[in-house]
Amino acid sequence: MLFAPNLVWEDVPLQKQLEKKLDLPVFLENDCNVAALGVYEHELHAKPSHVVGIFIGTGIGAGLILNREIFTGFNKTAGEIGHMVLQADGPKCKCGNRGCFEALASRTAIFQRIQAAVKDGEKTVLIDLLGPDLTDMRSGHLRKAIRRGDKLVQKIVQDAARHTGVAVGNIINLLNPEVIVLGGGIVEALEDEIMPIILKTADESALPGTSKGIQILASHLGDNAGILGAAVLARRMVK
Repeated sequence: MLFAPNLVWEDVPLQKQLEKKLDLPVFLENDCNVAALGVYEHELHAKPSHVVGIFIGTGIGAGLILNREIFTGFNKTAGEIGHMVLQADGPKCKCGNRGCFEALASRTAIFQRIQAAVKDGEKTVLIDLLGPDLTDMRSGHLRKAIRRGDKLVQKIVQDAARHTGVAVGNIINLLNPEVIVLGGGIVEALEDEIMPIILKTADESALPGTSKGIQILASHLGDNAGILGAAVLARRMVK
């Protein structure tokens, strides 16, 4: 495990440690890579040749399926879309850069913006739901707030959706995959609220003509995407 900023892990020999403890073969892969593999095999039935899975939760990551195989890059770190810089003078990210996609549109970023706004005196129904400190906030609370007409939460979520759309447009320009799938807790909880904005912004951000025929979908596998993808990976590696 080279670097996992949200876990504060760096250079952890996780595969060897697990093999020693379990006395079984262990195959280590990035969580978003296996989530993309799970979506590819179980939702898309392994039909497209090129798929990008973008997963928005505590952080933001992606898995690349190119020519029907996980693409990991030269140093096995490809797919770190969460650290694509979208705003050069934007908020500080845990990776050390500023304006990363993750620092603008992850669940953590959305929660931090809401908490900062409340400290500045702005009103939200989340205070009634969770108390003034907004402790134990979850993605589902954002959906409840928006459906109760909460303008603050709606604006912040829509801003995150627009950043996501720009990132999707960049992926279209860069890789031009057949399918882009969005998953993770934020998408699962707020699909109806954010997907139309993502689709519109992605189409506006991509070069004219490049998005034609590309499917941009929300995954419905939830947390099972990573579990199923890990099983697929293990089966392939054992074979």
